[in-house]
Amino acid sequence: MNIRNLTVKDLLGRDWTFEKDFCYADVPGSAELYGSGDSVILFRKQDSPDVCAIKLHAVLNYDNTLFYAANRLMADMGLGIKMGDKLGRMTRKYGTPTLVYYIEEKYERYHWRYPNRDFYDYHDEFYVAHYHYLLSPDLLVCFGAPRTDNRITDLEVVNDQKMVSEIMETRMAIKEYDRAIYQPKTCRRFLKQTIVDAKISGIKSENVRFIKMIIENCHVEGIETEDLWFRECFFRNVTFDSHFESGHIQIEQCTFISCVFHDTFVDSHVNLENNLFRDCLFEGNSTEVENGVLNINRSKFFRCRFRQIRWRGEGIFSWSEVEGGKMEHICCQLDDLSRSKFSEIHMAHIELELSDDIGIFDNQFRSVVFQDVTVRGPVEDTSFENCDTDGLVIIS
Repeated sequence: MNIRNLTVKDLLGRDWTFEKDFCYADVPGSAELYGSGDSVILFRKQDSPDVCAIKLHAVLNYDNTLFYAANRLMADMGLGIKMGDKLGRMTRKYGTPTLVYYIEEKYERYHWRYPNRDFYDYHDEFYVAHYHYLLSPDLLVCFGAPRTDNRITDLEVVNDQKMVSEIMETRMAIKEYDRAIYQPKTCRRFLKQTIVDAKISGIKSENVRFIKMIIENCHVEGIETEDLWFRECFFRNVTFDSHFESGHIQIEQCTFISCVFHDTFVDSHVNLENNLFRDCLFEGNSTEVENGVLNINRSKFFRCRFRQIRWRGEGIFSWSEVEGGKMEHICCQLDDLSRSKFSEIHMAHIELELSDDIGIFDNQFRSVVFQDVTVRGPVEDTSFENCDTDGLVIIS
């Protein structure tokens, strides 16, 4: 099989897509593409008839035709590796990689491989390690494998010297940048600790990480950071009281019981993903600038109270559940309020402004009392069951 003259039809004998304007590693050219998510890419530089880059994505997720074609291609190239092989075989043949480069892939690439996973529930299998072997100045071979099982599912071959040089230079620079920002001097990590009856304050760092922590009966304030991350933590009777000027705040897979949130945000990006809040109070949370972003996805709120909240930035609330509790004196802007459930709630003195392009859709309201609630924006495919809507005004 001649790699330079290879076509998708030769490889698979199937329909494919031709893109005359296609960039690969910032190099303009054309490409033959196959499969959803571009599972096969054959790239040619501009004004060149020869294939100079081949990339196979997530091959183990597709049918046997692609699997066997990929292995036939790897055999013809003399790589001595097959799709599905463990990484041990790769290292025995090629030794230590020139570069290991991690990429957090989109779920769509792997959801067929893990059918029991929730579509929005991210796990380590979506972190794919790419092992680069610079076999010569004009030949780069890269194997990719999800971190969970370490079986090869990706292949990249580049046989153009200029492209190889630029790709390696760029990826090494990105790796050095990532390594630099996570050095101890710029990142404070709190991992698998238990903190009880304490005041947590004065934490200053470019990056702060709380991972698998247990924190109870504490007061958290004075965190100064550009990047705050809570992951798989448990909080009980904790008061959060910090003022964030800017940066990114990520809270995922955490549990909060009887906690109080007085945090305020100026120009921050706040992302809540797959969390549980029970008997919590959200009070005084706000941003007064349009650059703030709030994204709440796949989270649950039981018997929580929300009051004195103002949010003028972008906002998304989706695939979530709110049951019990009260919402009052809230003024906020949202782009998307969708696919969520609200039940047994008293909503009072609320002004909600929605994007004209998206708005409210596919939600369920059950046993909700609306008092002086005004919604401005489109409302579609949303049900109100046993609700008191006398105090609800919708201005489409």
